Amino acid sequence: MILIYSKDVDDFVNQVIDCLDTDFVRLSESDCIYIDEMEFSKQYAFYSITNVYVKKVNLETVKSIWFNGGAVCSFNDAYEDKCYEMLTDAYLMQKKVYKLGKRTAEFEFNRLDVMLEAKQQGLKIPHTLLTGNKQKLKNFFEAHQTKNGIISKRILDNYFYEDEEYKYNFNLTFPITSEILNEVPNEFAISLFQERIKADFEIRVIYIDGMYYAACIYNFDEATIDYRTKLVNMENLRIIPFQLPLEIEEKLAKVFEKFKMNYGSADLMYHKNDFYFLEINPTGQVSFINNACNFYIEYFLTSKIRYDS
Repeated sequence: MILIYSKDVDDFVNQVIDCLDTDFVRLSESDCIYIDEMEFSKQYAFYSITNVYVKKVNLETVKSIWFNGGAVCSFNDAYEDKCYEMLTDAYLMQKKVYKLGKRTAEFEFNRLDVMLEAKQQGLKIPHTLLTGNKQKLKNFFEAHQTKNGIISKRILDNYFYEDEEYKYNFNLTFPITSEILNEVPNEFAISLFQERIKADFEIRVIYIDGMYYAACIYNFDEATIDYRTKLVNMENLRIIPFQLPLEIEEKLAKVFEKFKMNYGSADLMYHKNDFYFLEINPTGQVSFINNACNFYIEYFLTSKIRYDS
């Protein structure tokens, strides 16, 4: 049996499931489970769960696992949710089966960690500043104002921040303008800023256990900083397959290996004959690349998670 962890909404997961011809269990973010029993002894181990779709599934029969986001939730409160997450993580991380991707609890890196490792491996990165000081930000802004300006993006992988009045979305990258700079207080929460590179095209790389699927993304709307805002109707975007140079593949492989990742995506920019590394995502959006380029990645991924099942 195959165990699939996933986000609630992910077309690519559905494509993979459509290709499966063996038993599987999918645990999504909002799929609450009930732990029927966890028993471990010298003779045997037993861990069974129940959710609204399946009854008493023995996870001892799991032969391979694909982690693509997702979480474990109970039918009760946040305390029991945390207990369920801790128990399931401990069990699955010790289970000696084929695993594609990693659980959140296993992630050993952050955004800065990944950038520094990419730089160590010889990949170029944009000029980057992390600060909570307005004057330092102003100096950085002025240094790049005559070029293409600067942008800001989130440091953590959390997409949202909520206070007593508002819920803030940190998912998208945005430009720092003079108007924004004027409104910034002298001291603010530590934030990440980078020089804006007006790329000839951006590159999304899907990495699965040593195999690369890459696509270049042409954004014909210069006012748009983050092409992901165009993915609903693909307005002003052109996506075509791209062959990464072997040298870039080898450098990316070392970054993935450093963080013990066999599944994920990487974002690059191509500008004036140079490749710039931006970030790695342990899940990433796959379907829009897969569909636009007719990669049929679901068949390759299915062959991997079926390997020992």
